[in-house]
Amino acid sequence: MGRYDGPAWVITDGRLYEVIAQLVSFTECKVLVTDPFDGQPMYGTEPRWIGSIDAKTAADAWSMSQADELVIRTHEGGEGRFTVTRGGDLASSELMIAGYGSPPFHDDTEPGPT
Repeated sequence: MGRYDGPAWVITDGRLYEVIAQLVSFTECKVLVTDPFDGQPMYGTEPRWIGSIDAKTAADAWSMSQADELVIRTHEGGEGRFTVTRGGDLASSELMIAGYGSPPFHDDTEPGPT
């Protein structure tokens, strides 16, 4: 499990939004198929990451929450696609997010100076 807490940028609709991100990664275990010979489930794992982002303004948070395609870029240059989930508080510019695939940060990353 990794963690990222620091500056990041959200890219969507040709715009770049500066945010503060609090993200965690984990591995999700899923049943992929059932073994046809003994009926036992066969498992697989896939990386997942979730967290929150704090936008500079409520208007920025609103714009990001309405976008179809969102990408976050961390200070180290990692990028990942994500969606805005339920929760958060648009009035205070906070969005809860869930990412796709490998996280855009390394395990146990501590952000450096910007």
